[in-house]
Amino acid sequence: MAKAVSEYSLAELMVRIDEVFNANPGPMEGFEAVVQYDVTGEDTGTYQHFFKDGKLTIKEGVEVEPDVAMQLSYDNFKKFLLGKQSGTMALMTGKVKVKGSVGTGLKIESILRKYNIKEPF
Repeated sequence: MAKAVSEYSLAELMVRIDEVFNANPGPMEGFEAVVQYDVTGEDTGTYQHFFKDGKLTIKEGVEVEPDVAMQLSYDNFKKFLLGKQSGTMALMTGKVKVKGSVGTGLKIESILRKYNIKEPF
């Protein structure tokens, strides 16, 4: 059942992202990378998103060296997901720290925008 993003725990939000992306794989087709989110704040955790063969698999923790790792607060993660925060501006203002391929991180933003995620989610 759809609900406001603020009502999800980080783990529940990751499950929902998996469902939405895999229900419509078009925007992520051709993109192959491992993206890691190190989330801090009101809910914390490390999740790796494996993009391969037009499918997204999300795993908690660190299984492999990611192509890009992004450290950001849970609040900023939710804003980024809903398109309320630009990844470029977040990087420039220190709201997100990136290790690895910045280009891959920016590609994630362009893919996410194609999903046009709105509330309720």
